[in-house]
Amino acid sequence: MIYLTGGWDGTGGWSGVEGEASTGEEPSARRRASAPPQDPQVAAWKSLVAKNFAGDAACASCHAEQAEAHRRSGHSHTLVPMHQSQWAKALLESAVYKDPRRKQTFQFQGDDKQFVVRDISQPATPAMPVTWLLGSGAHAQTPIWVDEASQRGVEMRWSYLAPIEGIGLTPDHDRFDDYPEGSVECYGRPLDHADVRACLGCHATVTPPPNLPIGEDLIVPNVGCERCHGPRKQHVVLAEQGLAEQAKPLVPLDDPQAAMEVCVQCHRDADSVSPTATAEELVRFQPYGLKRSRCFTESDGRMSCSTCHDPHDAVATDRSAYIARCQQCHQPNSPGDCPQSPAGDCIECHMPAVPWTAGIEFHDHWIRSPE
Repeated sequence: MIYLTGGWDGTGGWSGVEGEASTGEEPSARRRASAPPQDPQVAAWKSLVAKNFAGDAACASCHAEQAEAHRRSGHSHTLVPMHQSQWAKALLESAVYKDPRRKQTFQFQGDDKQFVVRDISQPATPAMPVTWLLGSGAHAQTPIWVDEASQRGVEMRWSYLAPIEGIGLTPDHDRFDDYPEGSVECYGRPLDHADVRACLGCHATVTPPPNLPIGEDLIVPNVGCERCHGPRKQHVVLAEQGLAEQAKPLVPLDDPQAAMEVCVQCHRDADSVSPTATAEELVRFQPYGLKRSRCFTESDGRMSCSTCHDPHDAVATDRSAYIARCQQCHQPNSPGDCPQSPAGDCIECHMPAVPWTAGIEFHDHWIRSPE
């Protein structure tokens, strides 16, 4: 049985602080009724963020083109409080979801302050709040619950899946069909401290340090400008005085390899993928594949993710534009020309789409000749 301080105790009720009896009332309501004085460390963190981070809107005042592109990208809406999401509204209308692999029916309830899921097939099991919705929806969106105090949580068993444009089993959760009744596993995969921080860390601009709770008001959600460019409040202040150039870039993004390492933080390379990952799983991690490609290893450090992708914008779907990128080096009738189909579709042969799960597929970024 997993016990989460100040959260869901898995025994039929909510557990509060030590010595407080379970009342069946959800903790968010009780916390709002008797909120403790703000911790000095929490206040210091909020002050640190306010003094150093300008926010996307401040960047947009000068960098309008990039800001508009960013708003189209998945990065701009990859971490949303569940109760504020459009999908939450759709789930409240449908009200229930029947698990296709378990004898469970989940019921959704909520308002403009919280979203809650119940296992109505087991009435004695307490409801669980849903804190965040992770993902842009281009492939999927997965909800999680995070207990602020313990920094542990649950990845919900149900997700939004783009291929079916609706709710379905969260990818990889077919491994968790068996679960102890009355435990948090009835709602999904338990997340420990490291799991929670990894999930939120790659879907946020900044998250609080490990010694602080993972509160919604302590996180700058979504992958904003300052996730890649670093905190730029000083740059904005100087720009307002016509002195923007005095605030030098914090990350040398003009260097292709430095820029790629920013992408690697979340999109992963060989140093951060699981050694047991299958080929279908590895295709999700584009830098892992790209760094194994001759196009990359023989580029003298010039090739990076942004060689083909605009880092500010949504992933382009114009196949001809990608082929044109390939032909910048692999020109027709040149030594680097494709011997099989010089005028063909480079992507189809050398970067094919590989099925992952639940109808989701990713293009293999290990650029190589087909086997």
